Amino acid sequence: MNAAMNFAARLSLWSIRHRLLVCVVVGLITLGFAISLVNLDIRTRFSDMVPHDHPYVKVHQKYQDSFAASNRVTILVKAREGDIFREDVLGEVRRITYDLQQVEGVNPMQITSLASKKLKRVNASSEGIETRPLMWPDLPRDAQQMRELRQAVLNNPLVYGLYVDRDLSSALIQVDFYDHLVDYAKIFPQIEAILDASPVKDQVSLHLVGEPILYGWVAHYLGETVGIAMLSLAAMLILLFVFSRTWRGTVLPLIAGMVSAIWALGVGSLLGYNFDPLVIVVAFIITARAFSHSVQLITRFDDLAVGGSIEPRKAAEQTMRELFRPSMLGLYADAGAILCVILTPIPLMHKVAIIGAIWVMTIAVSAVLLTPALLSYVKRPEGYVHPVNLDGFMQFVLAGAKWMVRSRARYWVAPVTLVLLGGFMFEATRINVGDASDGSPILWQDSAFNRDSALINRLYPGSEQMFVVLEGKELDAMKTPEVLDWMLRFSRYMERQSEIGGSVSLADIVIDIRRNLYEGNPRYGELGLSRMENGELISFYMQGADPDDLTQFADVQFRNAAVTLFFRDHKGDTLRKATHYANEFIRDNPLEGAEVKLVGGVLGIIAAVNEILLGDQIEATALAFLVVVLCCLAVYRSSVSGIFFIIPVLISNVVTFAFMAWQGIGMSISTLPVVALGIGLGVDYAFYIVDSMKEYLEKNPDADPLDAVLQSLGSAGRGVLLTAFTLAAGVLFWSFSSLRFQAEMGMLIGLWLMVSALTSLFVMPSLALVFKPKFIFEHGQTKDAPICGRIHQPEHIRN
Repeated sequence: MNAAMNFAARLSLWSIRHRLLVCVVVGLITLGFAISLVNLDIRTRFSDMVPHDHPYVKVHQKYQDSFAASNRVTILVKAREGDIFREDVLGEVRRITYDLQQVEGVNPMQITSLASKKLKRVNASSEGIETRPLMWPDLPRDAQQMRELRQAVLNNPLVYGLYVDRDLSSALIQVDFYDHLVDYAKIFPQIEAILDASPVKDQVSLHLVGEPILYGWVAHYLGETVGIAMLSLAAMLILLFVFSRTWRGTVLPLIAGMVSAIWALGVGSLLGYNFDPLVIVVAFIITARAFSHSVQLITRFDDLAVGGSIEPRKAAEQTMRELFRPSMLGLYADAGAILCVILTPIPLMHKVAIIGAIWVMTIAVSAVLLTPALLSYVKRPEGYVHPVNLDGFMQFVLAGAKWMVRSRARYWVAPVTLVLLGGFMFEATRINVGDASDGSPILWQDSAFNRDSALINRLYPGSEQMFVVLEGKELDAMKTPEVLDWMLRFSRYMERQSEIGGSVSLADIVIDIRRNLYEGNPRYGELGLSRMENGELISFYMQGADPDDLTQFADVQFRNAAVTLFFRDHKGDTLRKATHYANEFIRDNPLEGAEVKLVGGVLGIIAAVNEILLGDQIEATALAFLVVVLCCLAVYRSSVSGIFFIIPVLISNVVTFAFMAWQGIGMSISTLPVVALGIGLGVDYAFYIVDSMKEYLEKNPDADPLDAVLQSLGSAGRGVLLTAFTLAAGVLFWSFSSLRFQAEMGMLIGLWLMVSALTSLFVMPSLALVFKPKFIFEHGQTKDAPICGRIHQPEHIRN
């Protein structure tokens, strides 16, 4: 520890002596990184959220271009009155179907609707068997053809209920996009433009869902998101200005935050990383940390320079030397905890971990080094720029903390904390891994997207899909009665789950064709008795069809096929039950001649992410706790210190997880970055409080422990309260976001900050006095540390 203190002393002396050089070098580097920001790619990439090594994802990637794409858009055309079998409504279905071929990145062979070639009717008569599209290339020309189309839809179970609802009041259009060509910021406005150009808005209502649309909404609200971030930043600066009453207390934290942000984003741009709008809240958290460290340094500078005998330049040097240890300890712990997120095998998490750790460590320059250098230029530290004095508010809170450590109430802190922690921990166990509500948790329930999703799920089996693959061992394996029968039994078994609205497979086509051969008699709706018979039935369907018309059911060689399941929601519990029941059926119903593999589709990817979060996140959190312990052990040379500082981390995280469970906020790919970065939020403030006690006792080894605690609350405690209140108040503006995810994450950040601050002020000092850990209280004057005399204590600290 003496070596660390000597390094801090030498560094602070050098940096203040060469303060102009420090400012110029930091400024030039910042300018260089700022120039690189012109190439910053701001967009969401679906591939960033996919754990590529997971078995579900491997199945999805192998078959995504045939059985179900991960970027499917569903459009609902609903008649305002009556049914859809009118020229204006069907004409609108055809117009949209054709116009979708012009959207950027579209897979033109995967556009399915009544107006496409992919939906067919099979007619059997004494003259033969005819297979032709339902409504392609022309609309019905007269009332007779309209009645025939209506009857053909009613007789086709692969259309009626799947592409036309049971009341015949609406029709679906589905379109897929090539994954490597997807650009949500372009797809969303182009499809919106197609719908806005509708010539029959008085006759139909149009509704739109799908992953590209969801992330298109995120891109659509990017301007609002940046605006809220700027408003929140402005609010924090105003509060800092009001409370600190100085320009240095306002401008220097802003400089620290901006320098860190420019450096980190510049590094990300040079590495070729994209900046996902969903993680802008993460950027806000780290910027808040830069603010916090800078405010602590400014607060300590004011304690030394305002009304004291220490001139500003010397006060800046002493500030950096005294706070170097807790500042760097907090940064190392934060960066180490963030790096633990890299264990989660999701590319987005890897980027967040790397850039987050770099961002945190840049605070060592922007705040720990640059803030004292700029403080050394202060000429008259005693002056205030406005007469409003709100110190009474902070002194009131700090007086409560001081009363607690002075009174016997401090002996009740540990048992009361344990009881409350147990209650919060019980609630935290109810947190849902995966999405916890219907619709998308990224948007509000009353958003257009979630309303459209609810409508489609009410009228149809489900707007989202998952597919199970059967891989045959030979050609035409999917035509065997045993395999087709397994498909049917699996589908019926899975449909017992209430959240699964329906299913479709090659077996359904075979049954429908055989029924049509007998003039639609349902008694003949069954599979063929041999592979040859089933092959003949399928060949009837393929007459006049394009080779890829069956690709969503089976490949061209009929070696592989899929059973597609339609879901009404993608809650974590829903997907866990679905994969559990699927595995159960596969285990109890072995299939010869084919191997069954789970699962693909968008829901398959979400299920894979949920499984990873359930396992890897626990490991990442535990490792992050261990990092905090090891950092404390390295700095304080005491295993007790690690355990001691885990207390505020544990409290803040358990309380926040309990709040998430209470509010129905699930642990998903969207919330994970914020939750992961929040691990270190509970310990920064405690470092400053405890290290202030330790610093006081190192300089005054004969002082009473209570005096050390009181001065810590008066000095470091004031900085903790100021930053926590200011930052928490600032993030409240996120609650006005049109993105539900950002509003909820803003609430979580505010809660995290306030719980961490209150724990550091009301719990940690009392625990320190009651248990008196040796790493704080049992030491004398360090031999090699510079002697600065008794720490100056302004009036507000002594009281």
